[in-house]
Amino acid sequence: MIKSYFKIAYRTIGKNKVYSVINVLGLALGICACLIIYLVTLHEFSFDTFHPDKERIYRITGETKNPENEKWFVNCVPAPAPAAVREEISGFEVVTGFHILNPNVSIPDGVNPAKSFGRKNNAVIAAEPDYFRLFQYEWLTGDPQTLNQPFKVVLSESRARSFFGSLPWDKVIGKEVVYDDSLRVTVSGIVKDWDKNTDFPYTDFISFTTIRHSFLKNYIRLDDWNDTRHSSQGFVKLKPGNSPALANTLITALFKKYRKDNDGAPFLISLQPLRDIHFFRNDEAESNFLPTLYALMGLALFILIIAAINFVNLSTAQSIRRSKEIGIRKVLGSLRLSLVVQFLTETFVLTFFAVCLAGLLVKPVLSAMGSYIPAGVTFDLFSLPTLLFLLLMTVGTSILAGLYPAVILSSYLPSASLRATGYSRNGKQWLRKGLIVFQFSVSLFFIIGALVMGNQIRFIKTKNRGFNTESVITIRTNWDDKSKRPRILVENIKRLAGVANVTLQMFPPMGFAVIASNIQYQGQSLVDIPVAFKSGDDEYIPLYQIRLLAGRNIVKSDSLREFVINERYSEALGFAKPENAIDQILSYNGKTYPIVGVVENFHQRSFHESIMPCVIGSFAEFQHGIGVKLSSKLTGEETAALRTQIEKLYKQLYPDEAFESHFIEDEIAWMHDGEQKTARLMNVSMAITIFISCLGIFGLALFTAEIKTKEIGIRKVLGASVTNIVAMLSQEFVVLIVIAIAIASPVSWYFMNQWLMEFEYRVNITAWVYILAGIAAISIGLICVSFQTIRAALANPTDSLKSE
Repeated sequence: MIKSYFKIAYRTIGKNKVYSVINVLGLALGICACLIIYLVTLHEFSFDTFHPDKERIYRITGETKNPENEKWFVNCVPAPAPAAVREEISGFEVVTGFHILNPNVSIPDGVNPAKSFGRKNNAVIAAEPDYFRLFQYEWLTGDPQTLNQPFKVVLSESRARSFFGSLPWDKVIGKEVVYDDSLRVTVSGIVKDWDKNTDFPYTDFISFTTIRHSFLKNYIRLDDWNDTRHSSQGFVKLKPGNSPALANTLITALFKKYRKDNDGAPFLISLQPLRDIHFFRNDEAESNFLPTLYALMGLALFILIIAAINFVNLSTAQSIRRSKEIGIRKVLGSLRLSLVVQFLTETFVLTFFAVCLAGLLVKPVLSAMGSYIPAGVTFDLFSLPTLLFLLLMTVGTSILAGLYPAVILSSYLPSASLRATGYSRNGKQWLRKGLIVFQFSVSLFFIIGALVMGNQIRFIKTKNRGFNTESVITIRTNWDDKSKRPRILVENIKRLAGVANVTLQMFPPMGFAVIASNIQYQGQSLVDIPVAFKSGDDEYIPLYQIRLLAGRNIVKSDSLREFVINERYSEALGFAKPENAIDQILSYNGKTYPIVGVVENFHQRSFHESIMPCVIGSFAEFQHGIGVKLSSKLTGEETAALRTQIEKLYKQLYPDEAFESHFIEDEIAWMHDGEQKTARLMNVSMAITIFISCLGIFGLALFTAEIKTKEIGIRKVLGASVTNIVAMLSQEFVVLIVIAIAIASPVSWYFMNQWLMEFEYRVNITAWVYILAGIAAISIGLICVSFQTIRAALANPTDSLKSE
């Protein structure tokens, strides 16, 4: 019986090749999208799931207010907090803290020069022995208690091999490692690297007690409760049965005891589960990535549903052709259940082909969409989770796409089927029409979304930001460097041919990093508000071509002497005209500084945030960056050669530091990278949904032309022109697309308006967006049906009117 089901299914598929190809292509795209999102989801939720008692491990995080009186979620703690929690609060099995370092690493080599390994981000931490009670490692040699002694370090196996090659572990113990040229520690243990996904990729574990005995105490302030740095982390492991809510209350009370609140803003503690850390990488009260991941899941499901709708539409449309087959089967004794199984078997076979095609598409799609796919996502067809998912997709899609057509087709009465009167089609026609409207509504939503997002991205790229970024690159030097090397590097770069200007700066005018602090102005009343700091020398304003509205530029100085402010700050101080702010006095850190100039407002942060009041001054202690304006006449090859020359100058002063330079325009683009990826994803979604919808409408147009063959022949005999025939066949589809436009327009307006509201500076949604989307949808629909309608209209009526 089962063999006959599959044999008949293959025959039916072979007999209807065009419809079968349409269904397989549509389902393959939907299944491929689901499979890729499944791989991404599986990868993202796999981080740090291998730790014993992971459900009892939490990170100490908090919420306070920043200088702008906005809520500020912080994923770090003051350095003395973990020790105080351990000593003063019970209920924890383990409490530990560690500090993330970013040192330059070298290995002494006797009389030879030390072997430098540079800096490796997120590799080195200062850790307590309890860190290894919280997170389990396999010890190859040594033990955690060695970290109770100062100037000791435990290395991971991979790190030890990179430092000391194939030396036996007993020979590695006692070897010296030097951090930042002066911190000398000896190896006291080796641990095996984790081979699973983790957000704790540390390889060098310096003993915590080293902090108080070295220069690290200048940066890690173990007695300062008000110094909260991202490098300082605190973790706890609750005893079984203990409540995280109670721990939050107790730790918050401890912070209140020791910490001086920022302008009365308490530091409220929240224990963050280990499973959530991967999705809260920055200071975010809510994860930005999780909603995106859920949106991707929804998108993949939508694409699969649209493909299933194609299948339902084409299957029910073919029911007229198969009505006699069904009637004969029932007359010969077939039960309704056996017919349902037969039609589901046909769906299963088509779905199986679609799954095979989707499997072939996954790797090329992963490669093509590498910028969207997290690093580490791989496709192993024969892994158990993947095979189970594909089995689930095959069965689920077969039921989703095939159950309704199977039930409908098996319900026909044999008497009506064999009279060749077909069946009452009105209900099924309305269903098909409704499904077409739904398909094109979704496609129109993505078309409108792509247009709106494209307009906003174009606006971000082309809007005047208040400064010039053309041919400007930025260079970072060592932030801890207190020498004159940055200034020497600036003077050396100035001498290079092709360099138009150079400035010593903290950060460029616009970027991720913005430092803000309160500055006071005593006018008719005290104005004490947070102000963004931009630190640069006397070339900063000319290099970025920031327009002066009043006064002059700052003069060359090795220390802070005066301020240039922006127009927004001038208005906040109460001045109607920029020139009225000149020579007014500002107070900062107990000293007074005159305002010597007012510049036009310029963007400091992304377009999500408003322009802040801002001061520009020579904060010499912060000037560890360099802005270089290249000649606009340079070719691409000349620009690359010049950057190589700059790197050589950099290496002369910083031989052990990695050289990094970026065009400022690229850095600004990175600020809106999420929006650009969302826009590209919207474009991809639009293309996929339109393609699947077009497959469906093409198939229906093909079927409509077939069942109306005689009608078309009669109309042509009676004098109808080709144009009349094409218009008649296309009219129904155009009406359905117009209905889809009416449905999709308000829905897309709501969601796109919500998306735009996240931007402080944004475009308006104009009527042209909907007009263009409507024209595009109608044009696409007409192109899809025109081939079949024109071919049907051109057919010879004598062929279509021949008697059977």
